[in-house]
Amino acid sequence: MPFERRQALKLAALSPAVLTTLLACPALAQSDWPSRPIRMVIPYPPGGASDIIARMLAPHMTELLGQTLVVENRPGANGFIAAEYVARSTPDGYTLLMGNAGPNATGPALYGSRTPYDPIRDFSSIMAVSIVPTVVAVHPSVPARNFSEFLAHVRALQGRFSYGTAGVGSAGHMGMELLKSQTGIDMTHIPYRGSGPTVADLIAGVIPMSCDTAPVQLPHSQAGRVRAIATGALQRMPDAPDLPTIAETVPGFETVSWGGVMGPAGLPQALVLRLNAALGTSMERISPQLASQGIQPQRGTPEEFATYVAAEVRKWTEVVQKMGLRPE
Repeated sequence: MPFERRQALKLAALSPAVLTTLLACPALAQSDWPSRPIRMVIPYPPGGASDIIARMLAPHMTELLGQTLVVENRPGANGFIAAEYVARSTPDGYTLLMGNAGPNATGPALYGSRTPYDPIRDFSSIMAVSIVPTVVAVHPSVPARNFSEFLAHVRALQGRFSYGTAGVGSAGHMGMELLKSQTGIDMTHIPYRGSGPTVADLIAGVIPMSCDTAPVQLPHSQAGRVRAIATGALQRMPDAPDLPTIAETVPGFETVSWGGVMGPAGLPQALVLRLNAALGTSMERISPQLASQGIQPQRGTPEEFATYVAAEVRKWTEVVQKMGLRPE
């Protein structure tokens, strides 16, 4: 049944009061959505997992929706700039966010009331698209060949070791803070404005180590520019079976990133469902490419994604409170 007819049947079954409210929204009152390009806002510069996934999705979403999906990078403030921009946008289906663990869970957990939006109330969850293992990689000049040697190396430097991440409150940052609390090591965090600048400085030897996502770290490790020594996933990655987990050295340790598409709060359910369907088909098409880069593709309902995000916010809020973390 065509989308427009399904919507007409749904509207006919609603009460007059609800119908009046829905018809006040142009996206539902008209059947021409989308009638112009759709923007998907990325919280970081080009080169990170969120950017990679969005650019893979874009041509398929464009084909399925009949309008161009434009990928727009809005880095800064640890992802808060992009997330706040989308949260304050009109809920008409033309402005979306490639949300992820940083600006939508770990960052708000760390900054609390200083976060310029509510990570739950200010967004409409559409679909989870990825779980992305983190990877600890070092510059080739670092003598550690495995994670046990890395811990020993950091301890020997007695606080003079630094590491970079995509930003304060990112999955990499929070994961390393958790590692510090579980092992007693001392490291200095150097936050960047995204994964691209972080890995560039790692390759150049400006920083000796970074914790970032697998699709960012593994290609450079495979090329010999950096050395991956462990993944934050609980299980070894199928595409990198020789890379140990941190949990093999620090039992129970886990830190991963995740990605998912969101819109501003109040996005009409009809548009949420249509976007979810298009994303599901697009993800099915690009899943093999994502898996080859260490990204675990996800699909599911808007409700499942909303539940997952809420659980992540609770989890990291508890970690922040337990460890007494404060924004740097």
